[in-house]
Amino acid sequence: MPASDYKQLIRECVLRDEDFIKATFSGQHRDRTVAWIKVVVRPVLVQGKKHMQFSYFDTKKDITKNYRDDESAAMLEQLIALEFKNVHVQSARRVITVTVTHKGKAIVRTGTSESQPRDPNLSHDRQKARLLTATGAAPFLKAVGIMSEDGKIRADMQSKFRQINEFLKLVQQTGELEKFSTLPLQVVDCGCGNAYLTFAFYYYLNSVLHIPTHLTGIDVNGELLARHSEKSASLGWSGLTFQTTSIIDFKPVTRPDIVLALHACDTATDEALAQGIQWDSKLIISAPCCQHHLQKQLDHQPAPRPFEAVERHSILKERLGDILTDTFRALILRIMGYQTDVVQFVSSEHTAKNLMIRAAKTVNVGDAKFVREYRDLKDFWKVTPYLEQLTGEDFTHLLAALPQTFHS
Repeated sequence: MPASDYKQLIRECVLRDEDFIKATFSGQHRDRTVAWIKVVVRPVLVQGKKHMQFSYFDTKKDITKNYRDDESAAMLEQLIALEFKNVHVQSARRVITVTVTHKGKAIVRTGTSESQPRDPNLSHDRQKARLLTATGAAPFLKAVGIMSEDGKIRADMQSKFRQINEFLKLVQQTGELEKFSTLPLQVVDCGCGNAYLTFAFYYYLNSVLHIPTHLTGIDVNGELLARHSEKSASLGWSGLTFQTTSIIDFKPVTRPDIVLALHACDTATDEALAQGIQWDSKLIISAPCCQHHLQKQLDHQPAPRPFEAVERHSILKERLGDILTDTFRALILRIMGYQTDVVQFVSSEHTAKNLMIRAAKTVNVGDAKFVREYRDLKDFWKVTPYLEQLTGEDFTHLLAALPQTFHS
């Protein structure tokens, strides 16, 4: 479809459909730079008058502005001109999905809304409507011990509550949650531990975004999981289950759409990433914890000459090992077909690590640029990341397919 046609289709639905609900613009082409990773447009009422609310998201902040009439049309024109890779427009009666290729060709899919027709939500307070609130989530917050019986977030749980909301925001910003068409959504939380984020994500998907979801939390601590199962049952959450198993031995009944690995220690993170890749999961979210496997390899060989000054100091050497580990992880995910970014995340009380790896299965496997980057980095440091070992022959063949170009 020509660009002018799909753009006019977006204009008509957003500006003229009385039952317009929401439009989401996301994804960047490799040769273009857009300041925002996602923009959401929806109608709101401000002092009794209808406005269009534009919410702009990047990795560190979001900005929300409301416009009337001609102003909103002008802002929409600016947004359309940015040519995001993906556009999802929804009204009560129809859904429009646009994917723009790197050559500018628009692939447009239209259909009727699968849900029952409903009026647009014109609530002005987008933040409270989209993220987890203490009031709406009170039953599960009390069950997991974040909220006291009098309805207040416990003093020692304030940081955990902030972390939960930050996690939900960072996942929502990927723009991937709106794209799943086969429901219920299948989610696996690898190494779920205390499961605060497990419970929160299940609640958020089912009760806030209204996406039917089945979530399985897995961990090796069976006694802990038994308590989680009791809490889930007390909340009436039949779709939230727990299974005692190691990550690498877990055999899902249905292929997981989303894989989480939040502060899974050391190689447990690699096991979760490898499983997500093997399952061909559409979204992988990981907050790595400690990274010792590659660090041990660095300890048993001399530092490359430019880095002798760095490795002289143990704390800097440790941080270098962490950075290299997560760089290799991000590159492997990208080579295996995942659009990957590494962003800042609020750490838990148990770790100072504050990174999150977000990976969406949206790009081609085996991009030569990233294969070359990976191989050059590996040859320079003379290490073999554990995730490479776990991904097996498929990844090895991709590395071998590209002629050797690195010179040390």
